[in-house]
Amino acid sequence: MKLRRKKISTSGTIMTVALVVLIMLPLVIMTIGAFKKNASLIQVPMDLNPFKDPTAKNVARVFGESEILLWLKNSLLISVITAVATVVVGITAGYSFAKIRYRFKGFFFALVMATMMMPKQMLLVPNYLVANQLHLTDKMIGVILTSIAPAFGVFLSRQFISSLPSELFDAAEIDGCGELRKFFRVVVPLSMPAAGTIFIFSFFATFNDYIWQLIMISDKKLKTLPIGMSMFAERTFNNVALQLAMAFLATIPLVILFLACQKMFIKGATVGAVKG
Repeated sequence: MKLRRKKISTSGTIMTVALVVLIMLPLVIMTIGAFKKNASLIQVPMDLNPFKDPTAKNVARVFGESEILLWLKNSLLISVITAVATVVVGITAGYSFAKIRYRFKGFFFALVMATMMMPKQMLLVPNYLVANQLHLTDKMIGVILTSIAPAFGVFLSRQFISSLPSELFDAAEIDGCGELRKFFRVVVPLSMPAAGTIFIFSFFATFNDYIWQLIMISDKKLKTLPIGMSMFAERTFNNVALQLAMAFLATIPLVILFLACQKMFIKGATVGAVKG
């Protein structure tokens, strides 16, 4: 029995290491390639020795030959506001579905969940037609309003708030708290892990949303990082090192955000995984 467990443990370790290597390999190539000469990357085999002829000229050229700071500012602004709005809608609706009794609650929740089953590509045309009729195209506020996707936030918030002890809400009611006071004094402080998870998911989705931002934005001053990276790649299609440098710089904000919110993300993402 012990020998079998040892074999399972060894095979599991090998599979885990193989999976980590598979996932990390593109990131390693991107990071090393961002500081290599283009000639080292197009030769066969590629020279990926990080200690051989490293150069920072690629990063310098990206800043000099593109508007990466403007693209990054626009992406961060749109992503942060969208994520905050998604958190607010998610926590508010999640509390309603979890703790407030009213007719047809299950039906409304099913409608919200049904939107999660639709591929985003199905909604591109109707969303654009609505945005165009409301004159929201080519405006930052239009991109933000049409990027808010609360279904996942509502679901996660409902699961999290449902796991909170009912005694907390009963005690708040005895103290004379109405729904608003219960929401702000009980739900909001205790829902920070779920809010952090919703924020990260929404931020990442909006930050990397190339197709919708390409459809909505034509003004050069409003271009976001995904669109800017595509334009830059077209101009530098024969320079792999520059493209990797651009990708490396674009990845830094996402890595910083995830590392800063890692504990909150894990705690919120595993809500409901264990009961009792």
